Amino acid sequence: MIYLALVAFVMMILQSGLTYFQYKNYQQAVNSLLSQGTILGIGLRKGGFRLKGGAIIVLAMDCRSGRICGCKKLEGIALWKRFLETDYYNGLSLSEIREVGLAEDLKINKKRRIKEPYAPNGLDKKRKKGALIQAVEAIDKRLEKDVKNAQYLKRRETERAMGNKQPRST
Repeated sequence: MIYLALVAFVMMILQSGLTYFQYKNYQQAVNSLLSQGTILGIGLRKGGFRLKGGAIIVLAMDCRSGRICGCKKLEGIALWKRFLETDYYNGLSLSEIREVGLAEDLKINKKRRIKEPYAPNGLDKKRKKGALIQAVEAIDKRLEKDVKNAQYLKRRETERAMGNKQPRST
């Protein structure tokens, strides 16, 4: 009985160590793509009990050109898997990637999409959306946030300019 507990403890330590190395690899993948592009989109699809496993996709988009300049993908169920560079998406625009992502999502979730169609702002608590479409949605949200921030700063600047021109009442 004590041997079984010892084996279980050693397995837990081994899993923790492999998880640490996978996390370090994730950080390296994100940092390498940050140097390539200014906006990152990260998508995660849980695998559940399927044999194929889950997937993580990290997309880097160049703001000036509006095109994808880098992509790294991790797929599978093993802890010793590493992020692999994927050149398939490089040079594509966000709308082209969105079409590919929607096709991937439909392929993964055939039965689910019959019941409920894809919704960009829909909640996905079980993380069953395709990883690619989630990465595209993350980039969309970031771009939307940047536009809102720029509009806010512009409005604030005009309010300050108008405020400086009006006489003060004492």
